[in-house]
Amino acid sequence: MLRILWKMTLVAGLLWWPSATGWSYNREDLEKLLRTNECRRCDLSGADLSRRYLANADLRSANLQDANLSDANLWHANLKDANLAMADLRRAHLSRATLYNADLSGANLTRSNLSLAKMQHAWLNNSRLTAAQMSLANLYGAQMQNANLSQATLRQTDLRNANLEGAVMRKADYGNSNAASGSSKETTISFANLGGPLLSLKQISTMAVYDGPQKWKP
Repeated sequence: MLRILWKMTLVAGLLWWPSATGWSYNREDLEKLLRTNECRRCDLSGADLSRRYLANADLRSANLQDANLSDANLWHANLKDANLAMADLRRAHLSRATLYNADLSGANLTRSNLSLAKMQHAWLNNSRLTAAQMSLANLYGAQMQNANLSQATLRQTDLRNANLEGAVMRKADYGNSNAASGSSKETTISFANLGGPLLSLKQISTMAVYDGPQKWKP
């Protein structure tokens, strides 16, 4: 009787243990990615991929929600339509990556490298992009409501039609970025480098703070 109870307890523990550790990804999918550098539509949610070398990886439509990708090398990776909501991407190397229509809502991209990334129509609501390198990135039509872009580098970044409502951009380097026709209602901005950003009259009139060298406020 005691042996039966012990076996029942062991089985219950094995069933409980993965969820307790936060693992919800498919182990076969993870092994496939690490073996082939390709895993379209895979379930990698909650996986620990920190410091992994995933340059040129094909992760189209993959589920990477809550995944740990801090310090990962994702140079030129294809993450089109991927779910990266709430993912840890601190210091990740995403230069030249494709993030078209990717969901990065609530993701932590602090000090990440997104230079030359293709991020058209990406979802970055409530994301943290503090001190991120985003020069020459294409964020056309991106949803960036309430994103934190403080100290981010946005030189020659394409922000046309991007929604920056409620975004925080204190001390961001915004030199020569194209933000014409975008929406930045109630955006808080304090640029370290203005450098002539292209802003529509509608954008300027709805900004909460434009506290650059000219100390202009509506």
